[in-house]
Amino acid sequence: MPEIERESHSFLGASSSHRWMHCPGSVRLYEQLGERHESEYAATGTAAHSICEACLLDPKKEPEMFLGSILDTKEFHIPVTEQMVEATRVYVDFVREQYALFGGKLMVEQSFDLSWVHGGMYGRNDACIYPVGKLAGTLRIYDYKNGRKQVDAANNPQLLYYALGALGKDNPWFVEQVEMSIIQPNGIGKKAIDTWSISVDELYHWAENVLKPAALATEAPDAPCFTGDWCTFCEASAYCPAKRDAALNLLKPATPSHPVATLPSIATLTPQEIGLYSAFFTSEEFSAWVKALAAEELACLARGVVIPGRRLVEKTTLSNRKWCDEASVIREFGDEFGEEIYNSKLKSPAQLTATLTKLGVSKAEAKERVDALTVRDEIKSTSVISDNGTDECPFVETTKLFD
Repeated sequence: MPEIERESHSFLGASSSHRWMHCPGSVRLYEQLGERHESEYAATGTAAHSICEACLLDPKKEPEMFLGSILDTKEFHIPVTEQMVEATRVYVDFVREQYALFGGKLMVEQSFDLSWVHGGMYGRNDACIYPVGKLAGTLRIYDYKNGRKQVDAANNPQLLYYALGALGKDNPWFVEQVEMSIIQPNGIGKKAIDTWSISVDELYHWAENVLKPAALATEAPDAPCFTGDWCTFCEASAYCPAKRDAALNLLKPATPSHPVATLPSIATLTPQEIGLYSAFFTSEEFSAWVKALAAEELACLARGVVIPGRRLVEKTTLSNRKWCDEASVIREFGDEFGEEIYNSKLKSPAQLTATLTKLGVSKAEAKERVDALTVRDEIKSTSVISDNGTDECPFVETTKLFD
């Protein structure tokens, strides 16, 4: 399939609104980052969205038709799995059912411009249904989420942003209220479909009194940064002064005689300090910051930026075994062991090896016969190591945590 093209994202976009509305300084950081590498997580979401789009644009297409295909994004080749098909099926079925129930005008991946609220604000909706043939009615917004982290529809700034984009400045569709639905089949601890409504008057009030002031706040040269749950997917975490200060405040300050900040010995900590350190270093916030720092280091080295004492190294490992040709496996074991070689489908190499052993085949023979029918793909990954060949950086000094 050709590469999936997605239009560029606004620094004041809908998907990042939860972040920049709480952390106005993050926009300045993003403007300084330049071109960013696509993550596999984001690429998988892009691939799933492309299936949703294709099926809503063409009633003859179904998510199952994409099973086993490879969808190319900007930097990744994403295989369409059964899980992706099942998830996108929930979204496609729901939007189609809503369209059949309410009628109107269905718009898919509709681009919009919110410059009437503030310059530089634009985006596009996954899908929306406009009321048609009525003097007033309900505008319906549908947003597909491929991730697992729970996202609620109520008072969601991203949905409100999308609603304003679909509604426009002057409400030409004579809409009275907007019904917004998040469809998140992979979400943890939540129902797959979450719906919330708001009146048009309340929506325009939010645009003028909440969204616009938040956008204006990002323009201040000294716009502050704040930490919170909006930091989770922030690509500027490695540069964030708020993150930096939270970490440095826990270190012993550098002195002229000892110019490197260090961690204190645990034996010297008070109970209050022990609780503070433990809460910070085991928190999701700190973990996210460390991951962001590692990702930024990898991105810098990949772009040719020199980081003293650090370099890239490519590693090759082998994936789990998979069948070269399932028909050959059936010919080899089918007559001899019958249904024992299947679960709901043909067992994996590891599962069949264990089954053959249980059925009296020696481990050595089972491994030899199964391995002859399997192949292992090479998995290449890039990691950062120090120039002396270890994972330790000689330019970072720490004290022993235990004396």
